[in-house]
Amino acid sequence: MRIAILGWGSLIPCPGDLAVKGIWHPDGPVLSIEFSRRSADGRLTLVIDAERGSAVTTQYIETTSPDLDAAIANLRRREGTTERNIGVCSRNAAETRSEKHPAVLPTITRWLGSSGFDAVIWTDLESNFALGQNREQFLSAAFEYLDRLADVCKANARDYINRTPQQTQTALRRFVLSKGWL
Repeated sequence: MRIAILGWGSLIPCPGDLAVKGIWHPDGPVLSIEFSRRSADGRLTLVIDAERGSAVTTQYIETTSPDLDAAIANLRRREGTTERNIGVCSRNAAETRSEKHPAVLPTITRWLGSSGFDAVIWTDLESNFALGQNREQFLSAAFEYLDRLADVCKANARDYINRTPQQTQTALRRFVLSKGWL
């Protein structure tokens, strides 16, 4: 079984102990992505965000494992999360799931159909910052939040955004760049 991992953020430049082979390919499925999840250290990290996200062409890389459960466990460990926070799209429909973002499944299924892979997995976390706000309100709230962070946290937040692949252009990234924050 050939399995791909989707990425759009820190996973790409910093795969850690992720068991992969080859290089990241820039032509994964297009998903709605934004820096809209507050992490434990205060950064806003990238997640699928259907309400406020920007259309981003994701990247993908092949796992070394031919076993879907092992590949999921490897991604789960790298991301420090639970199995329910790993999305799966498989040619075997019974294995396909996204607890947080089921609306992405048709898009990922179409991509999988032409990819040559048997399954694809991704980090399936949800936004937890400024919920209920439209994109304009979110951009203002996020900028104010980032700008008020303590210096060390602010430096970490800037580093995270700057290390994000250039291909991952979101509304917030463009907004903070236009404000000279980066």
